[in-house]
Amino acid sequence: MENLSGYTATELLKMINDSATEHERLKKEIFDHTIEVDELEIKINAKIDKLTESEKEYVELIEELNNRENAV
Repeated sequence: MENLSGYTATELLKMINDSATEHERLKKEIFDHTIEVDELEIKINAKIDKLTESEKEYVELIEELNNRENAV
C-alpha cells in the first residue's frame, strides 16, 4: 500500500468511505452471483433428470424393437 502520511484526515476519511463502499458493492455482487449459481444448478439438475428419463425411454424402445425382431 502507498505511503498515507501525505493525506489529510478528510482525505483519509474519504478513502475509508470509498473503500467501504467498494467492499459492500463487491459483497453484493458475490451474493448475487451465488444466487445465480444456485438457480442455474436447479435448472441443470432438472435437465439432468429429464435427460435420465429420456435415456431410460430410449433404452426401453430399443429393447422392445429388439424383442420384436427376435420374436419374428
